Amino acid sequence: MGTWFTETVVDNGRLPLFFLLVSFLLAFLFIRFSVRMIRAEVSWWPGNVTPGGMHIHHVMFGLVMVLVSGFALVAIANYETPVANCILASVFGIGSALMLDEFALILHLRDVYWAEEGRSSIDAVFVAVAISGLYLLGVHPIGFTGDFDVYQQDRSLITLALVLFGLALQLGLAAITLLKGKLWTGLVGLFFTPLLIVGAIRLGRPLSPWDRWRYADKPGKRAKAFTREKRFREPVIRAKIFVQEALSGRFGVPIETATPTAAVTVSDQPVPVAKVPNRVLTAIRWNHTRRRLRRTPTWRLPMILVSLSIVLAALLVDLDGELGNTDSAVGIESTFDIGATATLLAVIAGGMITLTGLVFTAITLAMQFGASQISVRVVPMLQQEAIMRWSIGMFLSTFVVAVIIASDLALSGESTAPVLSTSIAILLAFVSAFLFIALVARVGMVLNSSRLLRWIAAQSRSSIVRTYPGFTEEMEQGRREIVSAAPVLTPPPLAASRDPHKFEPLGSSTTVRLRQLSPDGRILLAVNLAGIERLAAVWGVTIEVLPYVGEFVAQDAALFEVNGPQLRVRPHQLMACLIFGDTHSPTVSPAAGLQAIVDIALKALSPAINDPGRAVQAIDHLEDLLLTLAPRVRLEASDSVSTRIRGTTRTWADYVAISTDEIRHFSTNSAQVQRRLRSLLDTLLGYCPAEQHAPLVARVHALDAQIAREWTGELDIALASVADPQGLGSENGSAGRTHPLVLGVPTVETDKSAAGEKPGN
Repeated sequence: MGTWFTETVVDNGRLPLFFLLVSFLLAFLFIRFSVRMIRAEVSWWPGNVTPGGMHIHHVMFGLVMVLVSGFALVAIANYETPVANCILASVFGIGSALMLDEFALILHLRDVYWAEEGRSSIDAVFVAVAISGLYLLGVHPIGFTGDFDVYQQDRSLITLALVLFGLALQLGLAAITLLKGKLWTGLVGLFFTPLLIVGAIRLGRPLSPWDRWRYADKPGKRAKAFTREKRFREPVIRAKIFVQEALSGRFGVPIETATPTAAVTVSDQPVPVAKVPNRVLTAIRWNHTRRRLRRTPTWRLPMILVSLSIVLAALLVDLDGELGNTDSAVGIESTFDIGATATLLAVIAGGMITLTGLVFTAITLAMQFGASQISVRVVPMLQQEAIMRWSIGMFLSTFVVAVIIASDLALSGESTAPVLSTSIAILLAFVSAFLFIALVARVGMVLNSSRLLRWIAAQSRSSIVRTYPGFTEEMEQGRREIVSAAPVLTPPPLAASRDPHKFEPLGSSTTVRLRQLSPDGRILLAVNLAGIERLAAVWGVTIEVLPYVGEFVAQDAALFEVNGPQLRVRPHQLMACLIFGDTHSPTVSPAAGLQAIVDIALKALSPAINDPGRAVQAIDHLEDLLLTLAPRVRLEASDSVSTRIRGTTRTWADYVAISTDEIRHFSTNSAQVQRRLRSLLDTLLGYCPAEQHAPLVARVHALDAQIAREWTGELDIALASVADPQGLGSENGSAGRTHPLVLGVPTVETDKSAAGEKPGN
């Protein structure tokens, strides 16, 4: 290290620059430590400089030090002895640190030291440290790297023109990069020209001047730029903010800590303030949700497998060449017949391309059947099935391996057949055969409505557990005991307000709208409520989430309503708390699972299909999911507390409406479906407490009125009015299911007992 320092810094005359950089860093760290101590009101720290009651900012001390040291460096310093230079450079570095630490104050001409705008001071310090470090390492920007050395050797106009053209080209690339909003790429690119080429070629950042000028009529490029911003830049920004706040303290938070107003309950005890969700855990969970909901391209896995198969085949051919060379140490004499091997490889290649065609046909058949006979919601679910992608990729990979090995066998002129390559090709063929069996089973599941319903219900059940993760049987038992001891409350009306928890605005209000369209779709799939709660607490505002999960969000539609001081509100951070996609699938939310099963029931009840039995099967799974949802929705509603977030959440009445109303409307003249619906409602009435009965009783009354309108005969009315878990499993349904059951051979004593006589009379 000492040798490097001597050769790189001292021998090249950069010792004053080294002192400047070290003093700059130490002064910045000290002044940041000082202001954090002042902010924390530590008693033993001196505090602000306030002569006569006037607060003097440390930028004034920095300004004086920069002026004095700068003038001395120009007019007084002796460049032959570096001692004076190092001292003056240190003073200059200290003054520069004090000035740049309040760069935001100079920029905005107001004290924004701890406001969100105060981050610009830290950015300015980072830029100064980066440029000083590059100079210290001997890296110079464009125009200072010996660009004119060629012209000094050849004083021709052509050479001068070429040099000037090169400089103009580099500066033009730097200007384009900066106009595209890539500040760091442009600044560092002035020292490393390849970065300027990359920055100028790639898309500009959203809301940059380049975006406003060039992408106004190109929504595709804007959407792609927005996706890159969200996927690549935002994690870097979060990391930068973490480092900034670790060094400098938190920005955007008032110095005075507001004392929360205690809410008065029945017992006049203050309600504890809700704790802000942990940042790290919130980010981990949200990233997991992003990965789970991210749409997987159908072509990606087959393309990767085919590329790997080409590399594998080339390696196998080389290995077989080594193994077939009997003169080498690893040479093995092959006993395979070369003609039979070529025929076998041709059979494998032909079989694989045939299987690929069968896979395409099977997938097309499954998609067509799913869209026409079941539900359009099923098609995206099938497209994301891994077995589809693995089958296509493996069949094509086996085909490529067999073709490459056979081609090498035909062109090499070898007299022996490859052992290892042929064995691997046969192994891949067997793996492909097993994958084909799995694919047939999956397609058979799609064609079998019972298995398809079971699959969708399983995904919906997993979604319920993810949506309501805090539920346990012990908590539900405690909830039942509290409800049984408390008076029964009047349930809210069915037509509830969109926002059941109204709040008073804290100040001004702004609406965040969908400006940048997501290339993944415009169906809202997930909302990071924990992240929004953190932002609301940091900004000191209340945030209302306007759309439901599962809604289509049009361009310029309102997404958030932010009430409170708007100085620290950052709309792009709110947008990062949303995930959009093509389809509201059962893996997203419980409502999507219920809707998919209801769609299957509606298809079955359509005049073109007319299959009430399938509709009854769908209602079976709807009943199971509603029984799973009921306690979780009730527990969440009872345990929820007032926070800074308001929005639209689905209630128990919403889930009941999604599951039953459309089927009830389509069940005209189908006593089987009406009996099964009544059984579902009766089961839920027996399971749920009184506070959840209102939407169920309303549906029972609606079903009674529908039966009275549709049926005229007494027998038909009687049949349609009873509840039957099987739809039409018996005449009296669930009400007449208890009958005497006699086991074994009947005797006289048994007959007397059945007739009501005493045995022995």
